Amino acid sequence: MDSSQSALYLLKPVRDEQGEITDFIFTIANKTLAAFIGQEPQRLIGELHSRWFPRYKTNGIFEHYCRALAHHEPLQLEHHYKSEDMDRWLTVVANRYEDELSVTFLDITENKRIQHQLEATIHQIRNSNENLEQFAYIASHDLQEPLRKLQAFGDVLQSQFADSLVDGEVDLVRRIQNSAKRMQVLVRDLLTYSRLSTQSEPFENISLARLIKEVLGDLEMSIMEKKAAVEVGPLPNLLGNPLRLRQLFQNLVANAIKFQKADQKPRIQIRARYPKPDEMPEELRNQTQRLFLLIEVADNGIGFDEKYKARIFQPFQRLESRSAYSGTGIGLAICKKVAEIHGGTIDVTSQIGQGSTFKVFLPVYEQPG
Repeated sequence: MDSSQSALYLLKPVRDEQGEITDFIFTIANKTLAAFIGQEPQRLIGELHSRWFPRYKTNGIFEHYCRALAHHEPLQLEHHYKSEDMDRWLTVVANRYEDELSVTFLDITENKRIQHQLEATIHQIRNSNENLEQFAYIASHDLQEPLRKLQAFGDVLQSQFADSLVDGEVDLVRRIQNSAKRMQVLVRDLLTYSRLSTQSEPFENISLARLIKEVLGDLEMSIMEKKAAVEVGPLPNLLGNPLRLRQLFQNLVANAIKFQKADQKPRIQIRARYPKPDEMPEELRNQTQRLFLLIEVADNGIGFDEKYKARIFQPFQRLESRSAYSGTGIGLAICKKVAEIHGGTIDVTSQIGQGSTFKVFLPVYEQPG
């Protein structure tokens, strides 16, 4: 008993002439209980409970003891014990033992402190998410409107006042329109990225083959323009959010088409398989109890130095100049966020001038029954 981290003790009821319980006497007490009130265990034996815990008759503990003595099942109580020199949270378990009461309590003050900190953190996160949602609303409405007006005014200048503009002025109007268009795309991508963290959609059983077919349909004009060859292997079904996964694979295929040498036709391969243990990214290697699917999107594009591979999945990080390749630098950040939302991740292997292979690791969930 003395080696226990919990306070352990036996109480004998004290009754009046009518047989009503008026107090309890300690018959056994361990060192943890004695240390709680700054005494030696032998000092407690034979003493009234009310002497060492004078408030227990008014704070609910006495009634808890009486109910436990009347029952044949343990009763548990979480109690906030406050006195002049003590403020602790306790879990009290009382159980009838023959004609006496066996009591155990554990000091859970530190657990309560952590719980309160977590609740405060959760509250802050909720407030932060609400602020992010407000930002998303502003981005999708208030910021878009002036950008549309800039482009509309530019169109008016070009169509109605073209004869009055000199070459330098025409170029300025064109630059204004291009900047407004890039800003619109940037705001749209920011909105998409922010919503990934604030909106949660249910998962459903998805035909990955059908989803990729739809993605290639959406990119049909780009594929035809670049004369890209896309080879799609057998693809299984999986559980996920179709909208988000479509965003992921559309970004990967669009990048494979875009980041090509000028004199080269894009060749893209999309295939799925189960990865070997040594292929798993470091952040997933401890999840040995879960089965993952590996979907690879390989291209023959310009490639890049793998020392930059962590950087490309961060928002607004670009390895190529905007003048050479359009975009906001947020597409791969969206891909990573989508993979993480699904419980997986994304990795890449690449060589300069030899193309890249993006590897999407997604857990295989069982369909809820």
